[in-house]
Amino acid sequence: MTFRISTVFRILFSVIWLISLAWLQTGLSTKTKLYVIDGNKYISAIEYAESQEIRTIFYDDKEKLEFRFQSIKLTLSPHSSFVKVNDKIFHMHLPVVYDGNDFFIPVDSFLPILNSTGLPNALLDSSEEYILTNAPNFNVHGVTIQNKVNGSVLKVNTSKKFAADVLAASITRGGWLNLTIAGAKVDSLSLVESQLRNPVVRIRTIQSQESAQVSFLLKSKVDDFELEAYNDHISIFLRTAMAENADKIKEMRRRWLLDTIVIDAGHGGKDAGAIGIGGLQEKTVTLDIAKKLGKLIETNLGIKVIYTRDEDVYIPLWKRTKIANDSGGKVFISIHANSAHKNHSVRGFETYLLRPGKTEDAIEVARRENEVIAMEEQYHEYEKLSNDKLILYAMAQSAFMKESEFLAAEIQKELDKVLTSPNRGVKQAGFHVLVGASMPNVLIEAGFLSNKSEMKLLGQSRYRQKIAQAVFSALVNFKDKYENPLISDN
Repeated sequence: MTFRISTVFRILFSVIWLISLAWLQTGLSTKTKLYVIDGNKYISAIEYAESQEIRTIFYDDKEKLEFRFQSIKLTLSPHSSFVKVNDKIFHMHLPVVYDGNDFFIPVDSFLPILNSTGLPNALLDSSEEYILTNAPNFNVHGVTIQNKVNGSVLKVNTSKKFAADVLAASITRGGWLNLTIAGAKVDSLSLVESQLRNPVVRIRTIQSQESAQVSFLLKSKVDDFELEAYNDHISIFLRTAMAENADKIKEMRRRWLLDTIVIDAGHGGKDAGAIGIGGLQEKTVTLDIAKKLGKLIETNLGIKVIYTRDEDVYIPLWKRTKIANDSGGKVFISIHANSAHKNHSVRGFETYLLRPGKTEDAIEVARRENEVIAMEEQYHEYEKLSNDKLILYAMAQSAFMKESEFLAAEIQKELDKVLTSPNRGVKQAGFHVLVGASMPNVLIEAGFLSNKSEMKLLGQSRYRQKIAQAVFSALVNFKDKYENPLISDN
């Protein structure tokens, strides 16, 4: 019996070794080194992700690491034996080891998770020094865009020819062209990072077991399209009225494209704004958030950013709106920090629209922000912002009210995702800095310097980066919703 059992084990070992060898010989495998920690085998999360070209995101506030692979999100937590894959929780026999720089994952528990969730399949090498990972077998790799006199051609690069009956495409009312390909495995990173040009402003992908969807957000209205498959690509020919309407489209683009954003860092120079218990000044907080937001916009969207101030100087309220209008700004965002000296327990973030204030808190915030007029040396006549006057000003801006309301709601939604402070909602009040802005405009109160815990957070560069990132995300959502319709509806 002993002879038979040992023989069986030798045969099984040989079969596993041969499978591993054959797998390596296909040229579709990568190696990730094994580490032994307290007698157990682990792999480095960073080394594994790099070998598979999996994008990683580290959330430093929670010390969590996230893998992004096609439509899959896998989240690792330090010293936890639970792994989250999209909305499903998996339990490992051993916890993840975190050394402050890298996450080490227990191999014996992690391999079954990889092999059951759509992530690249893996197995233990016969030497037990590596894991072998089956490289993703993508057959859709990227896209190139060509513009012609009567339209545009989207060339989706493939490594095989897809039959016509496995392809389907449609255009949504929101301007998304959705291409569905049965049997496709999409290199999402390559597609999303493709060089974009008119008429495509954004690409996103969805991968499922049976098919993949590649979606293109189109800037121009499409009359119709043709779909054709070739050996190495899928061609989508978009017919537009560009030839006949070139001058009109050019003019509409000049007028309506979100090409300039004005960022107003509240206070500055001799006007410190609110001052926290520890001496932190509102003008310092707002300028840093403004610069961080501007950098995100310029780097990721290529949109021109105008600052009402980019250093510690005093700018009158009337001049801030004038800068926005004179620069041809399409959105005006004024950034502030709040204060409630009568109640130091109050904290949270809120976004304001220019309208008569409905609550005492909102009226008090506007009163405090408008007080800086007294510091102006050069005389400028400000009208008293009674409710009647505010209604008139709001009516004058009515062409942009829907856009302002949407942007304010998006800012609150995105801030709520990343901040633990209370969401105090969208409010309305009479701010002189918003009066006369001929564009969508909002005023953000990022938090309360009068609250000790919130003041400490606002004093951290990392926290201010979170605020800037959330406002940036809201601007991306705003751009997606309003930019294309403003062109295609005309």
